[in-house]
Amino acid sequence: MIGTVLHDRWRILANLGQGGMGEVFLAEHIELGRKEALKILMPSLASDPQFVSRFRREARAVNRLRHPNIIAIHDFGQLPDDRFFLAMEYADGESVHRILKREQVLEVPRALHLLGQLAYAVHHAHSRGVVHRDLKPGNLIAVGEDETLKVLDFGIAKIVASDHAESVALSSTNIVYGTPKYMSPERARGVGNDPRTDLYAIGCIAYELITGSAPFTGTPNDVIRAHLTIEAPPPSAVRPDTGIPPELDAIILRCLVKQPEARVQSAADLYAALTKVPGYPAPKAEGRRRFVPVTRRPPTLEAPRRDPDADRGLRDALRTVAESLIDLGLDDARLVTGVANVRDHEQSVARLDAAKNALEHEAAGLRAAIGDHENSMRFALSELQYAATQPAPPPEAAAEIKKLEARLAAAGAEREKLRSLEHAVASIAGNRTQGVGLLEAAYASLEIVVDDLLPAYANDPTVDPLAHRLRLVRSRRKSGGT
Repeated sequence: MIGTVLHDRWRILANLGQGGMGEVFLAEHIELGRKEALKILMPSLASDPQFVSRFRREARAVNRLRHPNIIAIHDFGQLPDDRFFLAMEYADGESVHRILKREQVLEVPRALHLLGQLAYAVHHAHSRGVVHRDLKPGNLIAVGEDETLKVLDFGIAKIVASDHAESVALSSTNIVYGTPKYMSPERARGVGNDPRTDLYAIGCIAYELITGSAPFTGTPNDVIRAHLTIEAPPPSAVRPDTGIPPELDAIILRCLVKQPEARVQSAADLYAALTKVPGYPAPKAEGRRRFVPVTRRPPTLEAPRRDPDADRGLRDALRTVAESLIDLGLDDARLVTGVANVRDHEQSVARLDAAKNALEHEAAGLRAAIGDHENSMRFALSELQYAATQPAPPPEAAAEIKKLEARLAAAGAEREKLRSLEHAVASIAGNRTQGVGLLEAAYASLEIVVDDLLPAYANDPTVDPLAHRLRLVRSRRKSGGT
């Protein structure tokens, strides 16, 4: 297929791999000039109506995730030969599985750096109702020198068994899809879709990062039985030579608790705990912005006097109803265009926020560095200048004074750079204000369309509860509640 143009959009550049459900190719989006990864699924899957329904629903859900540590899904659809495909962000990096295979064990600060990003990504997905269900080192890609983490296949594990060969048959009729070494007890029993199953998997990954081995090993069925019945020893007992902090020991063991209700309860809690572990990289050491687990929501649209929480609740409810109507197959052009406009303006504002955050982080680091360096250099310069006035000045004083004066002049140049950064931040803030205005208008237009369409779905069991929630949120906002 190399060199083939698919869908008049992608030129196939290379084969990236093959699994039980299909193939993954590196492709160039012809119009955008951007490299993307194309996952093309087996033709036989297209004949399963239940699969097709799940595929479309879950692909939409994952497409709504917008996070720097989650591989974005750009597009999905069906090729002329009936095969379904996903067009995804291409992460040009190395999987954590390969890193572990080469290095066996990671130092604690490096492991914490990766785990913090993973918890941050999982928090965002869970806040949007998406559970991964197959987190493992092979689904984690480290990109660049700063090892920016990218998580693959978020939500897609619910609809395609990406590692079919590793799936476990608990009986002749009960097959659990996933990877045994990182599978929670409830997943091993085939029960539910609890987000805390991902936290158990993170515990298994963390265990392997700092000990070189997953908590349980052996045949797939042996590993499953261990997840169900055996308590893993503390990582520090497995590798007492690596200096694992007791705080990290405790966090991992809490992730590995068999009962979900006694486990770490959210990825946000996990992130907060990880940042307190000795050795967690400071922002300057990370070489990137600090990860703060917040739920990404559209910016506040209403007048400043209104309650921002109430506004966010209304927008979330409105968007959920609109997307549900589309998922039901309603192809009203106003609705489809309205949702697309909202998402487009949300992405624009999110990109401006990301750029602004990055520049602010760079400016903050530069500001701190300039302040620290200038203070220390000025103190040293004063000491040398004083020493130079003494009856027996140090012979090297004059030369050192010149060096320090030159370094202070260089710090002045850094201040000019800081001023440029601050100007850029202010410019982006102005663009963001315009973007928020466009987003406000898009939501207002979408609200008119949804109100026009909802009466036709008054008794629909899927839409009616969502419409009720929308009415309730509106009522609370009018009464001043949240």
